[in-house]
Amino acid sequence: PHFIVNAMMAIQSFIYKQDPDEASKYLFSFMKLLRSILEGSRAEYVKLDKEIEFLKNYLDLQLLRFSGKFHHTIVIDSKIDTENTFVPPMMAQPFLENAIEHGIKNLKGVEGEIVVRFAAKNEMITLEIEDNGIGREKSNEIKKLETEKHLSVATNITRERLANLNKKAKRKISMNIFDLKNEWNEPRGTKVTFNFPDNLRIHQN
Repeated sequence: PHFIVNAMMAIQSFIYKQDPDEASKYLFSFMKLLRSILEGSRAEYVKLDKEIEFLKNYLDLQLLRFSGKFHHTIVIDSKIDTENTFVPPMMAQPFLENAIEHGIKNLKGVEGEIVVRFAAKNEMITLEIEDNGIGREKSNEIKKLETEKHLSVATNITRERLANLNKKAKRKISMNIFDLKNEWNEPRGTKVTFNFPDNLRIHQN
């Protein structure tokens, strides 16, 4: 919901600035992404290559809003067959949104960086979302000062999704969130990790 509202506000902003070309480009990208969201919402698992394409489109769309504010990289382990590996859809997106909206947007004098990694290890597929934003603690302090407080529900919704998926799974899917620190023990971003059983090479109708 937050992403859709923010996307519509961005389109509105382009219109107010009388920039029809940017508004048209953003609207087309948004429509394409929204279609992927609606299609993915009907499936418990999607092909990994489709999920990677979705994440690329999402991050590119956010760059239209935050031009020059951050760059992103998606790293895929060569051992992973992305066309025959399935993962739950849109697990990463809420945390990418949090990284951009609450971590990177508030960076001062530093370009934001987001790295998404897919790795294969010990019969598991690991997904990592790492950013160099201001961190959760500082972000929460800023939220408390805002007139309209923002309640982030990404973590709770994701945990509910995992609980439902794990009811049917023999090998459980796990999620962890880490507050990253620099050598002076100061916040230097956040990392979210998911571990999916590599036996999710299943066929979807």
